[in-house]
Amino acid sequence: MRIRFLLRFCLFLALTHWTLGWVPEAIAGIITIETQNSVEVTGDQINVTVTTTNKGSEPALSLQPHLILLGKQQEGPVIPRLGPGQSGSFSFKMTLTGIKKGRHPLIVFVDFHDANQYPFSAFSGMTFYFEKDVNADLVCTAKDASIKKSGEVSFNIKNLVSETRKINATLILPKEFSTPRSKIEQILGPRAEKLFSFQIMNFSALQGAAYPVFCFFEYDLNNIHYTAVAQTLVKVAKEENLFRQTRWLWITTAVILGLALLITILKKR
Repeated sequence: MRIRFLLRFCLFLALTHWTLGWVPEAIAGIITIETQNSVEVTGDQINVTVTTTNKGSEPALSLQPHLILLGKQQEGPVIPRLGPGQSGSFSFKMTLTGIKKGRHPLIVFVDFHDANQYPFSAFSGMTFYFEKDVNADLVCTAKDASIKKSGEVSFNIKNLVSETRKINATLILPKEFSTPRSKIEQILGPRAEKLFSFQIMNFSALQGAAYPVFCFFEYDLNNIHYTAVAQTLVKVAKEENLFRQTRWLWITTAVILGLALLITILKKR
């Protein structure tokens, strides 16, 4: 009877540790903010229309769009609530001064909150041209990244022409991330390719969430400005708690201790 009891006790320990290591995840709604931007340049005036749509299943609260252009920022009005399937439209106007012909970066980001007032941001990056439309003759590619507390995003750039380019790369991150270095300058030789890598840190992004990240690649040639843009997706990996990471160690330890106790009792008998 004692032996049978001890064997059952060892099995109980193993099953108990396995069960305690599993915690069901809470099922919650999703907020997905999609932005569509249209740009019109007339003379030295630029008009940007931003349309935001909630593609998720939960309402977005206190939603506000922002425009970043040529080092300047404009803020749109706050929408108290944007329900699932609803859209909001905003217009921005700015005068273009001291700007070269060619293509330039334009950034739109939207701040919003969930029902718990936790802040989020949605980003989009694009280019527009002033007086003369040009192609940068760059191929920009990137692989999606997964990080926990910190990680790296990389962009592979190829120069399609037989002339050297002095490339200025600028990383654009949502507010949930930070980087010690957002700008990199490299010389890209004729028909050459290089990797631009940036270290990033998770500042306030939630586990399991995915965020688009943009990088602009700019250079000047013959008094004309050129810009190419690349996008990648950064997902915040979920971190298992210490018990889940070491559950097999606890199970093994429980079984070994149970067997040791069983052997000790048998020896005494």
